[in-house]
Amino acid sequence: MNEEHSSEPKKEIKRIDAKYISHEIQHLLHFDKGFPFTFKELLIRPGKAVREYLRENREKYVKPIVFLVFSAVIYTFLIHLFHIDVLIFNIKGLGKTQWENNHNIEAINSWIDSHLGYSALIIGFFMALWTKIFFYKKGFNIFEIFVLLSYIFGVFFISVLVFLLIGKLFNLFIIAQVGIYLVQVYFVWAIGQFFGEKNFLNYVKSLICLFLGIVTYKYSLVLLAYLIHLF
Repeated sequence: MNEEHSSEPKKEIKRIDAKYISHEIQHLLHFDKGFPFTFKELLIRPGKAVREYLRENREKYVKPIVFLVFSAVIYTFLIHLFHIDVLIFNIKGLGKTQWENNHNIEAINSWIDSHLGYSALIIGFFMALWTKIFFYKKGFNIFEIFVLLSYIFGVFFISVLVFLLIGKLFNLFIIAQVGIYLVQVYFVWAIGQFFGEKNFLNYVKSLICLFLGIVTYKYSLVLLAYLIHLF
C-alpha cells in the first residue's frame, strides 16, 4: 500500500531570536496600527473604536487581551521602578471581622497585586455579566462585551499610571485620587458610547454595571477567602 505524500512544500518557520523579538516589539509599538494608535482611539472615542474593531476593521488595532496585558505590564513595571505604593483591585478593608487578617485574604491580595492583568480580566468578567444583563436588547454577546471591557481596562492602567507619576513628581497624592475618579467617569462614558452615545439612559446603566461589577468581584474574593478558611 503506497503512502500518499503532499506535494506542497513545507513552510519554513523562522527561529525566535533577537531580530524576531525586535520585530514583534516594533509591530506592537507601530504608531499607525499598534499600541499608541489603539490607545489614542480608545481614549478619544472608545465606544466607536470598539464597535469598529468588532464589526469593520480588526487589522489596525492591537488585540484586546494583548492590549490589556501590555498596559498592566507597563503599569506594574513603572510603579515598582518609581516605588509608588498604591493598591487597586484589592480587597483589604472590606471585612471588619475576626478573620480580616486571615492569611487567605493576605494571599489573595498578594496574588492580585502581582497579577493585575489577570485581576482585571476577572473583574471584567463580572462587569461583562452585569453589562449583558442591563444591555441584553442591544444584541452583543458576552464575549464582545468582554472585548470592550478589556480595552477599557487597558486605558485604565495607562491613565491611572500617568496620574500617579504626576502625583509622585509634585508630591501631591490628591492628583492620583482625582485621576482615579476621572478614569471611573471614563469607564461610564466608554460603555455608554459603545451601546449608543445619544441615549442618556445608557450612561446610567453603565454606572450601575460598573458599581455592581466591582462589588461582585470584591465580595466574591471575600467569599473565596472565607470558604478556604472554612474548609
